[in-house]
Amino acid sequence: MADHSLIVPDASLSLVERTLAIGQEFPDVETCRRTLKDIAISLHFDLRIVKSDRSRFIAKCSKEGCPWRVHVAKCPGVSTFSIRTLHGEHTCEGVQNLHHQQASVGWVARSVEARIRDNPQYKPKEILQDIRDQHGVAVSYMQAWRGKERSMAALHGTFEEGYRLLPSYCEQIRKTNPGSIASVFATGPENCFHRLFISYRASVYGFINACRPLLELDRAHLKGKYLGTILCAAAVDADNALFPLAIGIVDVESDENWMWFMSELRKLLGVNTDNMPRLTILSERQRGIVEAVETHFPSAFHGFCLRYVSENFRDTFKNTKLVNIFWNAVYALTTVEFETKISEMVEISQDVIPWFQQFPPQLWAIAYFEGVRYGHFTIGVTELLYNWALECHELPIAQMMEHIRHLLVSWFNERRDMGMRLTSILVPSTEKQILEAVADARCYQVLRANEVEFEIVSTERTNIVDIRNRICSCRRWQLYGLPCAHAAAALLSCGQNVHLFAEPCFTVASYRETYSQMINPIPDKSQWKEPGEGAEGGGAKLDMTIRPPKTRRPPGRPKKKVLRVENFKRPKRVVQCGRCHLLGHSQKKCTAPI
Repeated sequence: MADHSLIVPDASLSLVERTLAIGQEFPDVETCRRTLKDIAISLHFDLRIVKSDRSRFIAKCSKEGCPWRVHVAKCPGVSTFSIRTLHGEHTCEGVQNLHHQQASVGWVARSVEARIRDNPQYKPKEILQDIRDQHGVAVSYMQAWRGKERSMAALHGTFEEGYRLLPSYCEQIRKTNPGSIASVFATGPENCFHRLFISYRASVYGFINACRPLLELDRAHLKGKYLGTILCAAAVDADNALFPLAIGIVDVESDENWMWFMSELRKLLGVNTDNMPRLTILSERQRGIVEAVETHFPSAFHGFCLRYVSENFRDTFKNTKLVNIFWNAVYALTTVEFETKISEMVEISQDVIPWFQQFPPQLWAIAYFEGVRYGHFTIGVTELLYNWALECHELPIAQMMEHIRHLLVSWFNERRDMGMRLTSILVPSTEKQILEAVADARCYQVLRANEVEFEIVSTERTNIVDIRNRICSCRRWQLYGLPCAHAAAALLSCGQNVHLFAEPCFTVASYRETYSQMINPIPDKSQWKEPGEGAEGGGAKLDMTIRPPKTRRPPGRPKKKVLRVENFKRPKRVVQCGRCHLLGHSQKKCTAPI
């Protein structure tokens, strides 16, 4: 007698899926088909579909002579299907190997959808291993890759849909975050994607009203289906954390696209830059960036990222002694100290002379660079963009920008909360530097010349401090925006609070102001206006259907640019003693006799 119920031992199936019985109902034929596939894989037998149409679904075991068979038919007057007949006993030996006909790409996609929702970085090789462990089925790498691709499309939409949604997405940004800039541009008769520019009003407000007048510029190449490049201009907050100001996506990195990005950035800042100190811009100074900065920010000080320069020097000369002297030259505060170090390098190798012609010290050396970097010498946005490109390379462009917006919202909320918990005048990182300066100040003799000028005397040299103009002859106060040890000695001698003489951009008040505005949420895409409903978006109209760019990822595994972690670390400041002038310790810890 045929057993009319079938218990499925696979714990990954729901209670309904574990039992098949006559009269059991399914919401539609597709759900029925999927359930039977899951059961066949779980019990390791092949399923052969005898009939499948709008009113019925009949399947049996693929092994000849095996009586297992199920007949599902549509219920009259409703959309559901129910099992009419069921022969649930197997007499065959089932599938004797790890391969299974029902383990299709669609089945793989459904199996991993929940995991991919939580972890978009779920790799195909992890997928095939987990399926083998959990279901006892072997799938190929290509099946796993395509299954993930299909699952990502089900969760986030296709790459093509991402481009199509951009005009609506930009409209939503402008609608929910008034004052924000969100523009998309297409090119050619087919309206292929060309450029995207997004900057939230909260970011613009924080930069203009509370951040130091310094911007980092860099880009990262995207590895998604249609490639592209992400551009970014980022500021630095009071506690030296990155503060993204504007983000651009372009079809390809080019001089023209950098010119466009800087043009949008200039329009974004508008007349506000007239009320700000002269901007300092740090980048790797590629030709396109240099020309764009000179065109749209002609008064800005545009310097090299110090990490980029130092890596070039290290890779060029491969000489540890030269590199150590180079770092001493980098952090030299005066031109005299800098030139002394250059002379030492020339004695070791004459080849440094043409290198310094290629990388003029005026564009990076502390002693010569005219812009004020407040101790910020390298661009951290490189690592940020690399991580974004890595995290989002499988997301459509609209979903990628949403992922980035979620990150910005998270940073704003976390840092806003941290700012409200701070009770000091200055942010923690600056507070630590001030305390070190105060400790070093105890080693000096202070002679007051007049109400605002002081002579700070040590056994080696005398420095002149002007507390009204916030100037020290050592130049550290001017260059870093924080009182140096000499300034601290002068201020303490006349009963002043050293903390009050740091630049405003380092205060807790500025930190709070930076994150005082909100980046508002955007409704689900099901509530957006579809292209073709009229109204204009920035750059492109809502009734324009934007298609993907012509560039496509080539076949095969993409090459990975290996970025060494140490390259992202800020170079450690070389400490020089003010008494004996040796490197590696401060005057407070100096053991030389006075």
